[in-house]
Amino acid sequence: MVYIIDDDHVIILLHKIQVKTQLPGEDIQVFYDAKAALESIVALDSEGQRILIFLDINMPEMNGWEFLDQLQDRVNLVDIKVVIVTSSLSKSDKDKSSEYTMVIDYWEKPLATDKLTQLRERLGDWLTGG
Repeated sequence: MVYIIDDDHVIILLHKIQVKTQLPGEDIQVFYDAKAALESIVALDSEGQRILIFLDINMPEMNGWEFLDQLQDRVNLVDIKVVIVTSSLSKSDKDKSSEYTMVIDYWEKPLATDKLTQLRERLGDWLTGG
């Protein structure tokens, strides 16, 4: 399962198209609000569930960092991998992302085909549940 979390409707549309193309067969869920995404993940918290999350940092109400903090506190069983996809070029943001074990990469917006291809190859069996 793939979650795309971003408050920008155009970015969500672009990212959804890229993910559908590069990760065919994945169930894609989109969220414009990190709180709604968090509640959805908490409800799915069970063994064997895998979620790849493409997460924006700068969002209203609940930003990406708050989302990650809550995710770590409230989810125990789901196997989660997060790719931060942001317009922030801040070194401190990139450094901060490494503090979260579930964050596997930090990309500049928008999603790029080559990065998604590399990610698919890197995650391999994890993506397919093998």
